[in-house]
Amino acid sequence: MTEFSGAMIIFILFIFAPLINIGILPVRYLIAHGVMTEIAHRMSVCEKRSAANQLLQTNTWWTNSLAACGVKVKNPKASLIIVDKDGGSKSSITINSALTADLLPNGSRGPFMYCVQLTADCDISPLFNAGAGLPGFTSPVSLHMSSQAQWENLGRDPETTFYYINE
Repeated sequence: MTEFSGAMIIFILFIFAPLINIGILPVRYLIAHGVMTEIAHRMSVCEKRSAANQLLQTNTWWTNSLAACGVKVKNPKASLIIVDKDGGSKSSITINSALTADLLPNGSRGPFMYCVQLTADCDISPLFNAGAGLPGFTSPVSLHMSSQAQWENLGRDPETTFYYINE
């Protein structure tokens, strides 16, 4: 009996607890990926691109909810991915810069498919954090995560006749 209790303590401290500590990382990764997909989708259904940029800058619910789940979000950036009709040409611009005339839906090189891409650096913490140490076991794992959603509004503003994607 004496050896059994010592063996169980060693098993729990050195095998079972680290496995639980690592086992929470995929769960937190999936939560972070789901939240980033949701905010990318919300940005893609905004009426104007400037509203999508404002949504990213002002809404902090997603970073706060991820911080409560053990995921620290750093450097969130959004860009607009533009793919031509053949899929041969792909370009990326920041979400707050204007499109040139040839990249608009009726542009000379069009038609295009537009996607909003959200990228961020995420530190995913294990269940029991011990500061510096082995990433995943006692310290956070740093990942570069991204999510995309197709831009939905390719119409024009009736008052200004500009495309919503360029406002």
